[in-house]
Amino acid sequence: MLINVGAEFGKNLETSEIAIELVDILNKIPEEEFIIDFKDVMYVTMNYAQAYYTAKNESPKKISEINISDEIRVI
Repeated sequence: MLINVGAEFGKNLETSEIAIELVDILNKIPEEEFIIDFKDVMYVTMNYAQAYYTAKNESPKKISEINISDEIRVI
């Protein structure tokens, strides 16, 4: 299942709460695999990125990303 995170949560992902909410929502959906599309995202804070990757790694779901900038990928 493809999720456009920018369309759902906005172009600026700034808080850990948004990241945790995203993964919590995915965990409640019966699908097992998700692709998170960052194409509409302009800005991600370190706080969001750390919370996202922590929640992603703790999730039983298979979550991958597309259209993620090199700056975000390094985080």
